[in-house]
Amino acid sequence: MNKANMARVLSEGTRGHEIQSITLAKALAHQYQLEHITVPAPWRWALPYRMMGLGQRIRSQFSESGVSSRLIISTGRQMAGVGRWLKKNSPSEAKHVHILNPGYYFQDIDVVLVPQHDRHRYPNAITFRGNLHPFNNQWFKQHARIQNKATIALFIGNPGNTYFKQQFKADLQRIREVFKSFKLFLCGSPRLNHETQGFIRGLMKPAESLWLDVCDGDNPYQTLLANADKIFVTADSINMMNEAGASSAAVTLLARDYIPSKKHQRFMQSIEYRLSDFEGLDKAQPLPDPVKELLENTDLLKRLELA
Repeated sequence: MNKANMARVLSEGTRGHEIQSITLAKALAHQYQLEHITVPAPWRWALPYRMMGLGQRIRSQFSESGVSSRLIISTGRQMAGVGRWLKKNSPSEAKHVHILNPGYYFQDIDVVLVPQHDRHRYPNAITFRGNLHPFNNQWFKQHARIQNKATIALFIGNPGNTYFKQQFKADLQRIREVFKSFKLFLCGSPRLNHETQGFIRGLMKPAESLWLDVCDGDNPYQTLLANADKIFVTADSINMMNEAGASSAAVTLLARDYIPSKKHQRFMQSIEYRLSDFEGLDKAQPLPDPVKELLENTDLLKRLELA
């Protein structure tokens, strides 16, 4: 594989999008330049379709250090449009790779990487499972720690008020009863509203650990991902389900009956073999690394002239 010298990563600030783009950039290039681009109205609503006049509003946000980049990498609808504009107005012969459904088939995007659960088909699309993330075997070895006490991690996304009103308290109590001798650590999404955060905080016991926002200190998500013996994760987040599955921990889904999304249901079915029952603690074979699969089992490198 011949890596590009430089990749230009476009981001509107969505952390999940940024992680996917950077993960791919590290796999394809020796270095990358992260470009944070703020798209003003009305283009933020019209992208990636209508781009007339966009350059006048975003041109000054680009750094000069990425001018010679061979790759442009974007994730999300807004950055699909920004990447299209940048390629058309770049002096270099850069290839544009877009992650996730751009909303339409654009011939000027060289490669579109689409999650299998989205079921979108474009003539130049390559599919992958779940999300692109950096949590491979090497990462887990580097972040493993010796622990004095077994740990149960609860990764709580944003499964909706109905789940919290009807089922969450019972799930939490059952976890406590089944895993009495374990250290319990709940890590929640910053997307949770203040009311839900307050509800969760009111249920936690003094001996249990909690992270819901920056007021609780550093986010322990990655530490828990690398070291938890058992992970419970709410089924609203495909990213968290996929990343939990990349570990060797026993993984059980919460709130799966409260997620009506068909694409979420398709993803859950695709990893059913990786999941454990509620009380299961057996170590499991991690899900395959999606980045490695893209590099080894598709023609991505050939299309980007990196083969």
